[in-house]
Amino acid sequence: MSEGDSGNPRDAVFTTALWNGAFALADWELHVQRLTEHAKRLRLELPSNLSQKLLDFFEHENLKNELTPSFEPTWLVRVECLRTGEVSIESRELAFRNEDIDAITLPAPRWSSKVNGTKHGDWKPYRDACEVAEKRGADLAFFVHDYALVDADRAMPLVLDDDGTAWVAAQAEGGVASITLMILTKGLEAAGIPVQFGRLNERLVARAAEVIAIGSGIGACHVLSLDDEMLGEGVALTKQCQSILEAHYQNETTWFDVRSEL
Repeated sequence: MSEGDSGNPRDAVFTTALWNGAFALADWELHVQRLTEHAKRLRLELPSNLSQKLLDFFEHENLKNELTPSFEPTWLVRVECLRTGEVSIESRELAFRNEDIDAITLPAPRWSSKVNGTKHGDWKPYRDACEVAEKRGADLAFFVHDYALVDADRAMPLVLDDDGTAWVAAQAEGGVASITLMILTKGLEAAGIPVQFGRLNERLVARAAEVIAIGSGIGACHVLSLDDEMLGEGVALTKQCQSILEAHYQNETTWFDVRSEL
């Protein structure tokens, strides 16, 4: 099965993690925790041999490509657990990371309340949105529901209000639980930047000091424009996020070697 093509959100659950090119994944414990939580909401069971499947995949990739292991974010691994018990694993290099980007908006796909906010098996609308953004010369597509930003095709929006509060879309709005946000929140709040979940409506975005897209693959990207409308010109939060993530991924304890579970 290719990425999220089943059309049934309850057919699969997945996660996408940074890979060091050898046998380690960044924040894998957090990814497994989210996989478990989302699988429960989707009425799925994770396979007991997931670690072995990852090890087999990494051994094959190392033999085929002779990659040089690195703790600098370079590769992503997408791990999808299917209702049939099968595991689909794919790797890819990062397209861009920590850059200034332009984005467009598209209508957000919607599912039931239990499915919204999970990494589920009907991910084709996200892939399609990525292709639309590229065809329009943009880097990313943000999803809008009821005049509010709820998600993005490979990331999540982080909006810095003019009062210094950082906002992300709540799960009830359709926001997907983000590993990158978990990593950033502690550092941002220690720096005096509270992180709040809520509704990213047009008014909030229009007056924002900064709009950032965050995700495992793209890091923290400053969003210059949305549908050709220029956004807040601040960069302080973007740089703070990039600094937190850089320190996090340079820490060897961030990386989990799947061989340790076998």
